[in-house]
Amino acid sequence: MTQSPAAVARIFHESWTNRDPEAGMAVIADDCEFWDMARGEQLIGPDGYREDYERWLRAFPDGVCEVTRVVEQGEWAVVEFLNRGTNTGPLSNAAGSFPATGRRAEIAYCSVMRIRDGKVIFGRDYYDSGAILRQLALVPD
Repeated sequence: MTQSPAAVARIFHESWTNRDPEAGMAVIADDCEFWDMARGEQLIGPDGYREDYERWLRAFPDGVCEVTRVVEQGEWAVVEFLNRGTNTGPLSNAAGSFPATGRRAEIAYCSVMRIRDGKVIFGRDYYDSGAILRQLALVPD
């Protein structure tokens, strides 16, 4: 039996906290189009997920993802979550690349995901990349 969109969305997001990128990759369709809206970047399939996972892990090795709400309708799941961590590695985002700051950040995100037959086939992540920069003191408040 195929898992519900909400269950698949949780697996996708909780793979970060669990340090289990294979679990996240397992629920992504090979041709999945996932957009990081803040960076204007499209990530394709499991390889795109792995690249994004590793980018954030380098920047926030102690990072955790706390899913706070999942709303499901048909093939769609909307996930609200918080990402928290200490920036001890290089960070690449829409504003550029930055060295580690040693500061902590907590950022609210929202993912909109379309899930069919237990696999993410489309998604978009929305978050405030400026809030990350402000919390890391990379730009003025």
